[in-house]
Amino acid sequence: MAKSLLVHIHVPKCAGTTVERHLIDQLGDKRVWIAPKRTRKFPLDLFTHKYRRELPERHDEIKAISGHFIGKSAEYLFPDRRIVRSIILREPESMMLSYYNYRMMRYLTEGQHTYSFSLFLRATRVNPLAHFLLERWLEMPWVQLVRLSDERKAEILDEVLASIDYIADIREADSLIESISAEIGISPEAPRRNSAEEKQAITGWKIVRAADLSATDRALLKSRTALDQYLWSRWVRKEMKPFDSRAQSSFVLSEFVRPKYQVERRIARRFGVNA
Repeated sequence: MAKSLLVHIHVPKCAGTTVERHLIDQLGDKRVWIAPKRTRKFPLDLFTHKYRRELPERHDEIKAISGHFIGKSAEYLFPDRRIVRSIILREPESMMLSYYNYRMMRYLTEGQHTYSFSLFLRATRVNPLAHFLLERWLEMPWVQLVRLSDERKAEILDEVLASIDYIADIREADSLIESISAEIGISPEAPRRNSAEEKQAITGWKIVRAADLSATDRALLKSRTALDQYLWSRWVRKEMKPFDSRAQSSFVLSEFVRPKYQVERRIARRFGVNA
């Protein structure tokens, strides 16, 4: 019988660090491969696979792979394995707020400055979950992302998520960890890692929640996560509603204006010019 290889798709701010640390704690770092970033010299948008494909020594002993940069092509580096895929998802608006709070607390620990949620939204790619999966997991270059319609992206991502063995909401992370641990024969107990509470205690940052947002920011958040909301509703809540692209912000337009906001974000972070 073929040996199992667990492939955990680590979506940012979806308990991926908890999963990865659990795997390393149980298996040791020689039997878990957290695929490193392909390069720091050039934008990853220029490439298909975003990870370095050189495997560590004795890679035949590896039982699990993960990381923000892993792509589906990594599975072909392990021929004759039974592939078991897993992913943790999160309600998109909650994920964006979590990501914003995480970044602000990280900047504070580095001696930098914070900036508004409005600027964060405009500087962040629309539908970060959908485009993370298309760019990282399916290894699409930026030019291909621009050419695809939102409807086609939804179709492709439905196919992707249908191929994943274990899908869970972040609130069900413990249950997912128990299931994937059984697949590779390790203990299911995993303490939470990378929690906001730890960083909040260090920085004193006041967590920004949905109720704190202006009506304008709430509307913008909703329009910039419409495709992600569809995916979460379809694959976590099991709602069989079709994707409605009419409520969706334009990906192409946002990509062309986003660099302006990224520059503003960098200035605000370094010099404290809040927007």
